[in-house]
Amino acid sequence: MAIKGIFVTNISHNSPKFRIQVDEFLNKAKLIPNLELIEVKNQHVLSYLNNNTPDFCLFWDKDIYLAKRIENSGIKVFNNPETIYLCDDKALTAAELAKARVAQPRFFVFPLHYWGNIIEYYEEYKEELLALSFPLVIKERFGSFGDQVYLAHSEEELKKIIKEHGTKALLAQEFVSGEKGTDYRVNVVGDKVIFTVKRVNDKDFRSNINQGGTASLVKATSEIEDLAIHATKALKGHFAGVDIMLDAKGKPVVIEVNSNMRTVAVNKVSDIDLTLAILSYIVSNI
Repeated sequence: MAIKGIFVTNISHNSPKFRIQVDEFLNKAKLIPNLELIEVKNQHVLSYLNNNTPDFCLFWDKDIYLAKRIENSGIKVFNNPETIYLCDDKALTAAELAKARVAQPRFFVFPLHYWGNIIEYYEEYKEELLALSFPLVIKERFGSFGDQVYLAHSEEELKKIIKEHGTKALLAQEFVSGEKGTDYRVNVVGDKVIFTVKRVNDKDFRSNINQGGTASLVKATSEIEDLAIHATKALKGHFAGVDIMLDAKGKPVVIEVNSNMRTVAVNKVSDIDLTLAILSYIVSNI
């Protein structure tokens, strides 16, 4: 008997950058016996469910309202909607990791403000912010591919970054100085690490492949693997791409957790297929 699933994608994700990941899942699903996976754009999901009852949903979007609607209809959603919600907002990620005592850099969440630019209130929060010490990493709380991540070496640079981006919700992290432009993407599915890639960028502090970083397959230490699994469980994920860096003492700390990790680029350096690992996990856990 066929196992039928829907692969929910966003209405605006039609560029080659996003289509390559969508096609990866749809094509790899054909390799799993009795699995039928079809793409349904988010704007059509609710009408589709009026006439169809899939066995599961692979949710490759960030519309939590829609993910909860699907889950409330009795369909199991991968990743867990709560995981997507927590990972989408870097401040919520940090808060949840702190609650679970997962090692991470010290951080500061800029105050919520209803209008204008948060730079206008700089004097009121700067004491807590500057307690992190320079250099500081400033991130927009909602962002991907390293595109909304900035580095400040001084208070002058910091204020300039806040002024340019302070109409958005922001987070500051202490700079992790163990290995310049280097991190480890640990790919967790279920309660095990499938494989780890080391990403290195000699020209930027951001190691993301999208920012010019290169990836190579590595065998992570048990300390790094255990930390990645702990972080995934803390965020209630079925799977996750956990970004880990080493601090100045060589201790691993979690930088970010990605609920919808991309599999295409990392598959190129591994003989284990991450896409198939995710799909196989879903089939086994419906």
